[in-house]
Amino acid sequence: MHVLRSLVRPRLCLALISLCLIAACDKEPGRYTASNHAIATPQPGTPFSQYVADSRAKIRDALQELRYTPEPHPFDDYTIDDAVSIRAPFEISPDNQACAQKGKTVQNGEGVGFLLVHGLSDSPYLLSDVAASLHNALPCATLHALLLPGHGTVPGDLRDVSADQWQAAVKYGLESFDDTIHHIVPVGYSMGAALVVRAAENHRNDAELSAMILLSPGFAAYSDLAWLTPYVRYVKPWVDKRRDHDVAKYESLAMNAAAEFQLLTVPFGENTLPPLTQPVFMAVSSDDRTVRADIAAHFFCGKVESSNRYMIWYQGEAAALEDRIQPICDDIDIVKSATPDLRTVNHAHTAMTMRPDNPHYGLTGDYRRCDHYSEAADYKACEEDNKDSIYGETNLLESATPGTLRRGTFNPDFDAMMGKMVVFLHKVLEP
Repeated sequence: MHVLRSLVRPRLCLALISLCLIAACDKEPGRYTASNHAIATPQPGTPFSQYVADSRAKIRDALQELRYTPEPHPFDDYTIDDAVSIRAPFEISPDNQACAQKGKTVQNGEGVGFLLVHGLSDSPYLLSDVAASLHNALPCATLHALLLPGHGTVPGDLRDVSADQWQAAVKYGLESFDDTIHHIVPVGYSMGAALVVRAAENHRNDAELSAMILLSPGFAAYSDLAWLTPYVRYVKPWVDKRRDHDVAKYESLAMNAAAEFQLLTVPFGENTLPPLTQPVFMAVSSDDRTVRADIAAHFFCGKVESSNRYMIWYQGEAAALEDRIQPICDDIDIVKSATPDLRTVNHAHTAMTMRPDNPHYGLTGDYRRCDHYSEAADYKACEEDNKDSIYGETNLLESATPGTLRRGTFNPDFDAMMGKMVVFLHKVLEP
């Protein structure tokens, strides 16, 4: 018996040691857990500048602890200062000199406040080019760009966030302007567009809510299985786990965040939202593979009652608009997606808000989105400098030569889109 015990104990200890080593090897990177520095909605009345400063501090603490300390270069050559600046909420004040030169009028932005709301897994950077363009066109305006709760730090902070928190943040944003602002124009991208429209349910009678700008509006997920996410999140915590090397946004997505997005957008799919009386500008890609373009078009034609409305429909490889909704309403500008000079075949969901010359996401930018490739060789080829690479939505994956498709991260029609947006705003803001 003693001999048997002497044989069993070492083997048991060896087995336990092996299990501990396996557990240590399988331990998830810290970015998949809550950071304890998650962005939250500030208290009502908090100055926007204070909210920006507090958010920057939280982003820095989270990234220092969970990205820059355990990893030498989590975002390639971007420093922590770069990452904080890119991900943080921001405020753009009126350009007093340009405002005086153009004329201190409402059509130049006097008394106008833009609230910019980003999408799921994103940061305000995804609307930074739109903000800069609006600031240039309406230099008297004030711009506030939100960072939604759970975003900007690490993907793990989206594991327990709720749509109610996102909606509370938008409410704070709408109320964050001072008494000099008499016209508020929310600008929502992707999920941010859904949040803006849902916020209008409680502000539809506010005279200050002058118009809405909705870009790649996320009114319903493209996946037919999205309805399952509120249930699946309890057994499968992640939709995707990825490298998370994009300095501007998360690449990994928590199932909880997808579930809350699904719950947020149910009324759009069920067509139960009340009509909008505010003017609406919308830009949609026919080939969007993140959200459903047809739901956005139905919403525009069926729910936007203002005579001052305008939608750009970027027609790519997917079925034409008249084959997807009937009847087609007025005020839709159908624009061809393909832009050979910029190697763009169609508009990806992820492309709508960024300039072609953006230093991060642009044609010659430092980031290439290639996570649609599962084969390592194709992924590597997609990331490498290659003049044969094309930009587009993932519906091109089967027809493109392996390794040549980069998911679009810039809008080849950006300047034209912004020009049309400014014309729309001038009509809205006519004295």
